[in-house]
Amino acid sequence: MTQHFISAAHFDGKIPRDALLVALSSTALLLKADLRTLPEYGELMWQIEAKQELLFLGYWDGRPVFTVEMPQATDPLEPYDWIELRQLLPQIDHAFFSIAARALQIHDWSRNHRFCGRCGGVMGAHPQNERARVCTQCGFSAYPRINPCVIGVVKRGHEILLARAHRFKNGMFSALAGFVEVGESAEETFIREVREEVGVEINNLRYFSSQAWPFPSNLMLGFVADYAGGELVLQDDEIAEAGFFHADNLPLIPPHGSIARALIEFCLTENR
Repeated sequence: MTQHFISAAHFDGKIPRDALLVALSSTALLLKADLRTLPEYGELMWQIEAKQELLFLGYWDGRPVFTVEMPQATDPLEPYDWIELRQLLPQIDHAFFSIAARALQIHDWSRNHRFCGRCGGVMGAHPQNERARVCTQCGFSAYPRINPCVIGVVKRGHEILLARAHRFKNGMFSALAGFVEVGESAEETFIREVREEVGVEINNLRYFSSQAWPFPSNLMLGFVADYAGGELVLQDDEIAEAGFFHADNLPLIPPHGSIARALIEFCLTENR
């Protein structure tokens, strides 16, 4: 049965013992071995220190969901164990990943906005219970920040353009990607990134889909484009290798669940 999540920013009253907890330690998530069962508040309440802040996320099938940061215990909190969120991506559904991604990003925002970036004052709760921190001295408001990025695949006939960044030590190739700069549209960003990273020109740019990517707080905007000309000239400090690949000679590509994988599979299917 598909589970349904409704986002919310404020919870009134005492946290019920059967509330679900997205317990995080850095980018690791506390789960049962089935990789889909979250602990309940009543199971962990005695291990949550008073200084640890519980942040409300919303409701999952009517049950309130909170998130909390916890240190990874030396012994597993049976029957749960810590599992890295990146490792979970190919194994869990979109709704589950979205909740975990939301929790990770909200903790990052909460950790980085304890004090005001304008005057240095202490940040407090928003008076209208919005997802924001408000400075108790100057009134400055800080909402969770989202960093827009573009990611896309360039098609040339029956081939697709993939690149390996220097950080991919396992030899994985992926779609080209980059951050949107101030004053740019997403489309302008992708044209610029392709030109800068691999030296080619593109046209017929079209939107594919988007994905929240919580490492740390990105929104990936996916595109498909056609090759319009130019020779591959790599940006040395970013790209280690790049090339046009056919479906029958693909290198190692990103895992299922990522927008990069979805883009690659979509383009290969279109080429058939």
